[in-house]
Amino acid sequence: MKIGKVIQWDMGHRVLNHRSVCKGLHGHRYKAEICVEGDLVEKKDASEEGMVIDFADIKKTAQKFIQEELDHAFMVWEKDIELLEFFKNSKGHKPVIVPFTPTAENVAAYIFNQLKDKFTDVFKTGLHLQSVKLWETPSSYALYESE
Repeated sequence: MKIGKVIQWDMGHRVLNHRSVCKGLHGHRYKAEICVEGDLVEKKDASEEGMVIDFADIKKTAQKFIQEELDHAFMVWEKDIELLEFFKNSKGHKPVIVPFTPTAENVAAYIFNQLKDKFTDVFKTGLHLQSVKLWETPSSYALYESE
């Protein structure tokens, strides 16, 4: 069984070598669909009985990373010398330096890899992170799935 939780946040970036306006500084209202998979909990009288995991636990786990690290941040590719210099010499900003160009595809994989070991299979149901679907705009998304 698969279940999911949607988390939203605001973040800026630029795609340094892009051919269009995405090369400039801009931001998005990102939406990530965090999907976990596992068998239903069968432990009698457990709070999670009949669930894969409590939706609140997905939210707590995903939001801890997303809200603390990504919300109102600016994602910067470590090869973007101009922006690295800017953030080095300014205060009051929240840069997130990453080893990839911050496309939707790479950000989805990044979030997946940051969260994949955060879900504990307490009830031995095979619980694991199955995918992260990252919406960069209302009509454009990238989907990263476990192998």
